[in-house]
Amino acid sequence: MTTPARALAFATCLTLALGATAAHAAAAAPAEPADLSLEELLKADVQTASRKSQHLQDVAAAVFVITREDIERSGATSIPEVLRMAPGVQVARLANNRWAVSARGFNGRFANKLLVLMDGRSIYSPLFSGVVWETEDTLLEDIDRIEVIRGPGASLWGANAVNGVINIITRKARDTRGTLAVASIGSEDRGMFALRHGMAVGDGNLRVWGKALARDTSVDLQGQAGNDYWREGRAGFRGDWNLDASRRLSLSGATYSSRTGDKYLLPSLTSPDGIAPTDMVQRASGGHLLARHEWLWADGSEAALQGYVDHSDLEVVSAVHDQRTTVDLDFQHRPHLGGTHDVVWGLGYRESRDHITSGSLLSITPDHRNWYLASAFLQDEITLAPETWRLVLGTRLERNSYTGFEPQPNLRMIWTPTPQQTVWGALSRAVRTPSRAELAAEIDLQVTPASPPFPAVLTRNVPDPNHPLGNEVVKAFELGYRQQLNTQLSFDVALFHNRYSMLRGGALGAQTFEFTPVPHAVQAISPNNGVTARTQGIELALDWHVRPAWRIQPAYSWMHIDARPTSADPVEASAATEYNNSAPRQQFSLRSSTTLADRSQVDLWLRHVGALPSSAGSSGVAAYTTLDLRYAWRLRPGLELSVVGQNLLDSQHPEFVPDLLPSQSLQVQRGVVAKAKWQF
Repeated sequence: MTTPARALAFATCLTLALGATAAHAAAAAPAEPADLSLEELLKADVQTASRKSQHLQDVAAAVFVITREDIERSGATSIPEVLRMAPGVQVARLANNRWAVSARGFNGRFANKLLVLMDGRSIYSPLFSGVVWETEDTLLEDIDRIEVIRGPGASLWGANAVNGVINIITRKARDTRGTLAVASIGSEDRGMFALRHGMAVGDGNLRVWGKALARDTSVDLQGQAGNDYWREGRAGFRGDWNLDASRRLSLSGATYSSRTGDKYLLPSLTSPDGIAPTDMVQRASGGHLLARHEWLWADGSEAALQGYVDHSDLEVVSAVHDQRTTVDLDFQHRPHLGGTHDVVWGLGYRESRDHITSGSLLSITPDHRNWYLASAFLQDEITLAPETWRLVLGTRLERNSYTGFEPQPNLRMIWTPTPQQTVWGALSRAVRTPSRAELAAEIDLQVTPASPPFPAVLTRNVPDPNHPLGNEVVKAFELGYRQQLNTQLSFDVALFHNRYSMLRGGALGAQTFEFTPVPHAVQAISPNNGVTARTQGIELALDWHVRPAWRIQPAYSWMHIDARPTSADPVEASAATEYNNSAPRQQFSLRSSTTLADRSQVDLWLRHVGALPSSAGSSGVAAYTTLDLRYAWRLRPGLELSVVGQNLLDSQHPEFVPDLLPSQSLQVQRGVVAKAKWQF
């Protein structure tokens, strides 16, 4: 048996043994359940999959819901760490302040095939395509649930919902009355303090909150201190009001300011090895204001109008500075037609204006650009046989100022032979639009040092304005099955096969010669849509309430990526190799949650992640197994203390190889966090 396999087997046995011991102790006296019952979980409302409230058992998609209790008992201190619970989602920590998060492959610093929303507000960056996770945070205690939809969601949510949609849904203000103070201290998460107060205002409720955090630096592959510190302050509010018996209004907003560190391995023509390690500083600030008005008419029809304004200021000092304002309006209507049709339709418009100041890293022209997106969608859920067969037909029509018009259709079928069983299948088409940087950024990628009589060669990314990047396209085929076997046990399985075309690649361009700072050749590379790929995989999740106070949740994912260039160009071949190595072949997770007789909690979280193979310029990442332990106890009503041990099976390990930006490779370290939570 290999070392990773032995470690996984040992950790699994340890997890089950500790969980069983804790459960035996809990059985000695009555205790509160560890979490919601299976019936409650399967009847919980899910909104993101169909833009309407549905029970989980009735959804024709691969859905995983992370509840508020799951978040609390995980011991996680950031949203990306929480997302590790979902099967089919790849989460890798690049540093103490950066993550790579994707679904069903193609992971990276700015994974561009996963659309992430917070209360319906897109946090997908138009600059890089992806989520800048260190600028997207909130008070974890305010999150009601996170709905994770694997597979295309473009027919409802639009472009970039290629491999999945994640919607982070915060709690209503009425559920957060009173005052909450949270403080933590740890070896890596050096300190966090948050304060929230909720109150009644008029015919509704309002909460205000603030949060500050500081994270320490990790270590590089040689064990030396990195430059990945994180300092952040954030404040926000949410208010919910019933205007009358049929109308509701929600207002929310937040503002933030953060400072993070990094070390770039910048290409250098004057360095003997062609690399100049350089400490970098990233400053980010911004805020948003969101309003949502909902109607419920007497005939059962529903409508909602949502709008938000978001402003962000992101600067990598001396490298690039992006100032951006986005305005978004979204309307949807669900008429009460009766009979066999359940229709949802809507219209949307988004406009984003930027001002980019180029620096030493990126040169983007023009420095001002306005981008717009206009869309309309329609989805009809048709009942073919009551309580048994339903057909879902839908499409979204979009037009944007980068790539023009794109239809994104969707067909789903769901069969529920019994109230406890669901079989579903789906055919979908979705697109990923290119980012501002992909279309216009010139960037020096690397230097091949001089080898007399040959000069040094500087490789530079130079977009070709005559052949701009187009949309990436996926055609997805999915099949799923979920069943509640009894009142204690349920499982969910999803299979997928995706075919991608026009993935971003590159082609060798012209070679020129420059004399400063030293004589060297410049090899241009132009991005193109020259890579195709196929992926297939399976995702399994099981929920077992072993006893009323003991819950076990295993999850397993396997997938394979086969990306290929469409020409003999070496740049395309290199891009295809990077795609093939962008996600582990398999992942395994096992969570155990136990509530003891004294209402204290014991939680264990075991994870195994497969290896990332090596490729040109990358040594890859070995498979690793981690174990987190959490113990929490209530000193008195409203006051809880907890301690979490993180990554306990080794002192440190890498989880990903940085891509796109030339960041230094760092390792995740073993850590401990102590936390106090006081509700009054």
